[in-house]
Amino acid sequence: MAYNSKVVQKVLSDYENKEKAAVFAADRRKTELYKKLPELRGIDEGLAQAHMDIISSILNPGDNIDIKLENIKNKNKNLQKQRKLILEANNYAENYTDPVYDCKNCGDTGYKNETMCACLKRALAIESANASGFGDIIKTQKFKNFSLDYYSKEKTEEMTESPYEAMETVLECCRNYAKKFGQPNFSMRNLLMCGGTGLGKTHLSSAIAGEIINKGYDVYYDSAQNILYSFEKERFSRHGVFNVEIIERYMTCDLLVIDDLGTEYTGNMMLSSLYSLINMRLIESKAMIINTNLNVRDIVIKYDERIASRILGEFALLMLVGNDIRSIDK
Repeated sequence: MAYNSKVVQKVLSDYENKEKAAVFAADRRKTELYKKLPELRGIDEGLAQAHMDIISSILNPGDNIDIKLENIKNKNKNLQKQRKLILEANNYAENYTDPVYDCKNCGDTGYKNETMCACLKRALAIESANASGFGDIIKTQKFKNFSLDYYSKEKTEEMTESPYEAMETVLECCRNYAKKFGQPNFSMRNLLMCGGTGLGKTHLSSAIAGEIINKGYDVYYDSAQNILYSFEKERFSRHGVFNVEIIERYMTCDLLVIDDLGTEYTGNMMLSSLYSLINMRLIESKAMIINTNLNVRDIVIKYDERIASRILGEFALLMLVGNDIRSIDK
């Protein structure tokens, strides 16, 4: 498990800037206050000196260390009391010159006692979602609003279960996939979502991605057409012309969601790139979700045996059924 390095760099840079801004604003308030209340500067200098005296006494204890520390402590209390009274008399809060941080727990450093703060985890999750390729849909298409009401509870003679029952099973599989992702017993590493347009493949992929991103994993989503075009562009570009970072992301992210498999041009080079991508990620035990309007028979016909065998042999098949929910007036 690893957050995307660019995401981490951006978020930590934002935190550093936030912390600096809070300290700068506090220093500015302090400077303004010293102009209005000059006696406050002397008190603050006295408090700073008391702190230094404590450190000096601990490093060089000598005789009567306890008495020295007690005297310094009493002096410090008196200075703090004077400071509070001056501020109150001039209608200022006691903490007026303290930095105001967004997170009081970590002081906008992102860490508390060398442990990642909850605020930093949230910031990383948000930035990871922004960098996932899903766009705004990852913010809205979640498990909690995936409605089974769009799917019929009626079944025909040819059906063993209704669309509602089938999709109920699919939804539960997707929930379990997201829940168990990254655990030692996680065996259903790859999913193949097959079904017509508007049955919920993208919604379920987004819901899975959101849960996995919140765990701290790097997730990336793109169409098969864009992915393979990037490989071809990289193949024919001159050195230094093409940014290979996108290829690295396809290869190394913890979960790659390949959308609309089957809509891409399937020339020999494209097929070679598709095989290389899938095969390499399988070798590296990197998880994948493939969404496609093709059925199993279509996959066997459209792709060569190497690709079809890997997709059908290494991916758990989820068949989405029903009618296009975007055309249904619920």
